[in-house]
Amino acid sequence: MSEFNKENKRIQISDQLKEQLKKFQLPEHLKELTKDIKINLNLPEINLPEIKFDYELFYKSSENIGKWGWTVPFSFTLAQMGFFENDSLTKEDIDTFFYIYYSEDDNFDRMINAILSINDIGQWHEPIKQCIFAHKNNMFILSISTLIPVLEGILSTFESDKTNIRMMKICKEMLDSTDDKSMINKIMWTFCYHFISALYQKSDFSATEPDIINRHWILHGRTAFNNSEIDSIRIFNAVETISTIMKYHNKKTNK
Repeated sequence: MSEFNKENKRIQISDQLKEQLKKFQLPEHLKELTKDIKINLNLPEINLPEIKFDYELFYKSSENIGKWGWTVPFSFTLAQMGFFENDSLTKEDIDTFFYIYYSEDDNFDRMINAILSINDIGQWHEPIKQCIFAHKNNMFILSISTLIPVLEGILSTFESDKTNIRMMKICKEMLDSTDDKSMINKIMWTFCYHFISALYQKSDFSATEPDIINRHWILHGRTAFNNSEIDSIRIFNAVETISTIMKYHNKKTNK
């Protein structure tokens, strides 16, 4: 996923630090013991390799994750992101990965604690708490049906036009307006856009219900109401991702 560039970064002792070291005085009783010790302030330069990430692979991972109905938790490692670079992954492969991830090491509780710690989404804390109760009591239809409007409400905060209800348009505008140099933001909005595109995919109600959870089928009451635990986790995961993006976005905007 990454490669090492031959160019090196250099770390040097600053002049200010050198002056501070010169002013340092040992106690009298230690001077005799250290009289033969000399500090060489002309330290050699330390060369460290510059790490260059292949961001195209991260974009590929982001697309694969988003199109199969997921967003990336901020707790993911680079190695975990690397799993999704493979274009041959199926929906079942990715669902299984996330199911195992949230079944281990209390990651689900960590996620909901992270969500409820974000003051920027305080107005949605109460419905989220009720969704947590529903989820933990296997009432996934209730958690999913409530979390989707919560997710829409959080996304709408990125739009100045409060009459706009087009979530894909909001994500696309955020993706397009993000500076290419802000790689992390670009990657985060990449999988958000693909996730929302999958969630809001237009579907003819006279046809078969989509394999991926679909907002229109659920909120218009056309679904078979057979959504499972993994679909509930899917929306909780998206709420955490987007609310965390919102927190950092607001922090940067309000500087």
